[in-house]
Amino acid sequence: MSRTILINVTPAEAGVIHTTVSRRFLALFLICTLLAGCSPQWRGKFTRKKKGVSGPQPILTLQSNVQATHPPAIRYQEHFAYWKSWHSELLGSLGEIRKRDMTYLNGSIGELRSLAQLLSGPPSEKLKGILVELNDLQEQWEGRSQAWSVSSSERTRLEQLERQINRDFYYSKVKEWIPSGTD
Repeated sequence: MSRTILINVTPAEAGVIHTTVSRRFLALFLICTLLAGCSPQWRGKFTRKKKGVSGPQPILTLQSNVQATHPPAIRYQEHFAYWKSWHSELLGSLGEIRKRDMTYLNGSIGELRSLAQLLSGPPSEKLKGILVELNDLQEQWEGRSQAWSVSSSERTRLEQLERQINRDFYYSKVKEWIPSGTD
């Protein structure tokens, strides 16, 4: 047999009872927490864990006597394609960001140096003259202050050099000046 007790409580009295109960519950919770300390599940959240020791790292050794696997003609065509890519990126973003422009110019110069090493005779000397001009431009750019801008004459000269290299150093124009073999 169950008993039901009905109590008539006004809404204002109900609010007082509710806040009193919630205050008592909060006080009881704080007392239990202070007396018992942090439980293990909470303690784990606030402690630092030591970093694990990583395994042994591999030791890489570079071989210095690596032979070229491609003939010079193929390597020439590859370096020419890489130069074209570096130079077009340079012209595409010229004057926006100094560090990027210097990276593109350095890449372009590096590929032209590789081309000059693969060539012999008059084309090699002509390419070395272009390299001297690009190295001078590189030194000028390195000496400038942080306010970065490229003059229209520099842009025009870079475009002229691009046309000249495309015209004079395309593979079909210089293939007789590239040695045969795999050296």
